[in-house]
Amino acid sequence: DETYTLILRLRHNVIKAGVRIISLSYSRISLEAIAEKLLLDSADDAEYIVAKCIRDGVIEATIDHKNRFVASKDVVDVYATGEPQEAFHQRIMFCLKLHNDSVKSMRYP
Repeated sequence: DETYTLILRLRHNVIKAGVRIISLSYSRISLEAIAEKLLLDSADDAEYIVAKCIRDGVIEATIDHKNRFVASKDVVDVYATGEPQEAFHQRIMFCLKLHNDSVKSMRYP
């Protein structure tokens, strides 16, 4: 019935979330350890799932097929840059412009 596909999708989403958490927790982890932590059947299943997560953009990592491990790339702290400040500044300027335009339009001639 239709709930079977829903259950499969839920399982895949839970596994993807698990891979993301593992990727953030470990800088380097073996495929066997990932399979063990996510209760997967084999390291080959873990390799396939991790590769799909990398391709989908869920995690930023590389798979070393020869040595059978996953190496996570360093996550850049976006708040250490000026990007959030610039975005916040643009939002404030938009709101101030909207306010000023509203005040101008409510004035009587």
